[in-house]
Amino acid sequence: MRIGVNASCVLQDTPADTGNIIRDLLSGLCRSHPEHQFIFFFDQAPPAALQWPENVTTVVVPLAGHRSWQQYLWLEWKLVSAIKKQQLDLFLGMDGKIPLRSKVPAHLVISDMGFLHGVAGIPVSRQRFLKKNLVRYIRQAKKVIVLSHTLEQDILQYAPDAAAKLRVLLPAIDSSYQPLQWEDREDVKSTYAGSVEYFVAVGSIHPKNNLMPLLKAFSALKRRLHSNMKLLLVGSETAAGAEITGSLPSYKYRNDVVLIPDADQASLAGIVAGAYALVYPTRFAGVAMPVYAAMQCEVPVIAMEGAAAREAGGDAVLYTDPENLEDLADKMCLLYKDEELRSRLLGKIKKAGGTAAFDALIID
Repeated sequence: MRIGVNASCVLQDTPADTGNIIRDLLSGLCRSHPEHQFIFFFDQAPPAALQWPENVTTVVVPLAGHRSWQQYLWLEWKLVSAIKKQQLDLFLGMDGKIPLRSKVPAHLVISDMGFLHGVAGIPVSRQRFLKKNLVRYIRQAKKVIVLSHTLEQDILQYAPDAAAKLRVLLPAIDSSYQPLQWEDREDVKSTYAGSVEYFVAVGSIHPKNNLMPLLKAFSALKRRLHSNMKLLLVGSETAAGAEITGSLPSYKYRNDVVLIPDADQASLAGIVAGAYALVYPTRFAGVAMPVYAAMQCEVPVIAMEGAAAREAGGDAVLYTDPENLEDLADKMCLLYKDEELRSRLLGKIKKAGGTAAFDALIID
């Protein structure tokens, strides 16, 4: 088969911000099926460092801008024109969208539906555009693939008619996430946290990740416990998160907050595994990849109550009330003081399965 893929979203993939979910799925799919030819469509030239198997051809279809009408023009006209030239048998919409004007059978892949929940930092016009078209994409797709059971429930509530074509494909967790021996953990603490214990939060500096409440909770912990504990924020800085980064120079405990914007996979795995605990304040993610990563590293997790966090961590996670921001500070202080609680949480960890079932992307 000749399989086309809207691979533009891969250009935003990073280990911390997205968990490289889409990139890893596509790489695994192409390697698992050398008998097929894959045509990857990008809206800008991909970096040379982004390597793919030999059965992948890349096609650049330039995007003129990021306004809604420019994205619509790219998806429904420029991309459709490029698809026609390639004589495809199947198209994969890896970014939650498919071109409605195309006649090629399509599978729709959905990794996030935060726009249904009014997530902060997403422009209202963008949310309206996505809500308006989601049902159309689902209706036209031959198959709808979601990357968590949380997303499955979102789809069934929003578009119940999709049940017959819906399939859950759980992404694999990178093998670099492993528990650390004492000496290795000390090395990580020395490199990133001045040899002291630290909490870590993984994800872009963006309002959707609720980092302001986390910073306030960390302040409360420092005031109450007079601890030398640090907070590591691992993820890229975004335009939507400018207020967060702009507030840090005047933050009382700024010397105890460490920003790590560009960690590679190996570094991120070490940072997660070396943490005293991972804090996951994101409520409406499609897939709680940092929670899965912490479970693999046998690191306890504090998370704001949310379906994705529950799916990833179950009862091995200490949950906080999103309507009571003081609760996050209370739970961080409790976990810091109570080693028995920490041990009980670690004893409940159930690690994720192995590799993703890549065939689900292309087989009906």
